[in-house]
Amino acid sequence: MSLHFPSLPSTASVRLRGAAGVRALLREHDEILQAAEAVFLLGFLLNYIWVLQPAGRPSPWPAFAFFMAFSIVTHWLHRDTLASLGLRVDNLGPALLEALAVVSPGLILAFMIGRYLEGGRPATLERMSSSFVSVYPWALFQQYGLQCVFGRRLEKALKHPVGHDVVCAGIFAALHLPNPFLSVVTLGAGYCFCALFRRRPNLFALAAAHALSSTVLYYCLPPAVTYLMRVGPGYLANLRVP
Repeated sequence: MSLHFPSLPSTASVRLRGAAGVRALLREHDEILQAAEAVFLLGFLLNYIWVLQPAGRPSPWPAFAFFMAFSIVTHWLHRDTLASLGLRVDNLGPALLEALAVVSPGLILAFMIGRYLEGGRPATLERMSSSFVSVYPWALFQQYGLQCVFGRRLEKALKHPVGHDVVCAGIFAALHLPNPFLSVVTLGAGYCFCALFRRRPNLFALAAAHALSSTVLYYCLPPAVTYLMRVGPGYLANLRVP
């Protein structure tokens, strides 16, 4: 009489099933995971603005490197593509025209208000061109954070397009507190940028509209309105108490 024992699974098969189980678990809780990633990065940015930077004014590069490394890992984990992140040029022309059409009325209004208040800073074509070029990388990074990090990570948790864009715009505005002017402007602009990205995703076009807007607002409106575009403790430090 022979006895038959069930064969034990190999170590490799156990590992494969374990990896498949982890992937299945991640898929099952994908909405929660992506929302948690967005909340973590928001907390990291707020901590840097309000705690780390004022404490010793450290170099921003380590914080920038951490933010980018964490974001790139999430792109790989959730299989984002370059096209879905707006890192593309096939739709650059139409996306740029749409973005400029959306921001132009507000910029014209800002120019007229600045002229009426006789404020702003001395502006020449050379100065504004130089400002646009220098601001563009920072605008590109901000649009990357808004659209590719917070926007992408909150898509599944906030399925309604309007609700999603409102929440992302609120995050964008929160990062510009307590500057009242920038908080209001970035809330409206953030919503418009999110709507534009949803319609025609292109980061380069949005960054151009963002950089142009920042340049016009900085040069056309008086510092008493913009507080030189400062946020966080930098804004509070420049308040003038009578």
